[in-house]
Amino acid sequence: MNVLAHILAAILTLCAAFPFSPVQTGDAIETGDAIETGNAGGTSRCLVLGYDAFVTLPSTAPCSANNAEIMTALFWDFVPSAKTVVRRVNEPATADALEKLIHETFSASRSNDTCYLYISTHGVTWEENGEKRMALMLSDGQTEEALSPERLQDILSAVPGRKVLILDACHSGALADALAGESCTVLASCGAGELSYFWYAFGAEGAGTGYFTSALESALRASAPAQIDPDGNGEITPAELKRRLADLYGASEARVDGSAGPVFLLPENRRAGERIRALAFDLLLREGDVLTLPFHFSVPEETRLEYRIIPKRNGAWDFDAFASMPDRERTGTVRGLLSPGEKDRQIRVSAENLGPEGEALLQVISLRGLHGQVPVLEGTRVITRGDE
Repeated sequence: MNVLAHILAAILTLCAAFPFSPVQTGDAIETGDAIETGNAGGTSRCLVLGYDAFVTLPSTAPCSANNAEIMTALFWDFVPSAKTVVRRVNEPATADALEKLIHETFSASRSNDTCYLYISTHGVTWEENGEKRMALMLSDGQTEEALSPERLQDILSAVPGRKVLILDACHSGALADALAGESCTVLASCGAGELSYFWYAFGAEGAGTGYFTSALESALRASAPAQIDPDGNGEITPAELKRRLADLYGASEARVDGSAGPVFLLPENRRAGERIRALAFDLLLREGDVLTLPFHFSVPEETRLEYRIIPKRNGAWDFDAFASMPDRERTGTVRGLLSPGEKDRQIRVSAENLGPEGEALLQVISLRGLHGQVPVLEGTRVITRGDE
């Protein structure tokens, strides 16, 4: 395997999670100048929770604090009515402690306010009395407790106003089934029977995020306005967000359910960061045994880019059997180094190379840092042998 093949390692676990970065546990950020553009002119409060350290389950470090940092920034930038954003890493570790924290964070909420709760952790399932059960894991590395959908629903039912629940965890669609409704919008990284994924990078300490959280950031920061807000009213509804996530996020099927009110607002001057812009995949074409996936994007600055094809085996993506290739463009002597501008690309793959299940995952990856050792997952798309 070449050097580039070692740069990005996609790891399948029970959840999608966050890395432990220099974010202090218990970090809370507050401001008093919220713009009242939330639910019926109310304000918003946000709570961000990420769990890396577990007692009985694998660690998800270094991914949680990175996701927590991403979501904190997204709430400040795309929820202009946000009055408070509270961030916690590896706490609270029990349902009772979570209930206390939620009540403290949202204690000043009114019926016309919106409360955002983001959780990234392990999602687990088991059989009980012949029925399949699901829970999110709360843990500080020493204490560990399962949080059931019913318990979370009870906790949130005491919070006034509209709720927006964002989950990056395996089987998190089960909470969409249980909690989504007129007063609660649920964004989940996968269906109730699906796994969620995260990645970390060899040789790039502290790099890694959840696939879903990365796709959400790309959807909000780097989409063209018509891609994320097609009606141009500045409000991103659940339906609009679901459509855009379907364009960028192929590892699992994101769930967006519940009330139809806007989830985020699109500021006029978005901070896009270093991401490539307006990534869009076209229809998959087939000619004989060759599948062709056209796509296009724009590059705001000189960027290294590579692509990976990951087959599916035994119902899961086989990240150890990927094929990797740099972008065709060359700047100087460096292949895969793109100059700024609009780009049109095609990925061609033989149907027989899609693996025994006839399905593969395309990853579009930009390589950042001085030596291109820090990967950023820009988008993913499923290529299926049966597609036309």
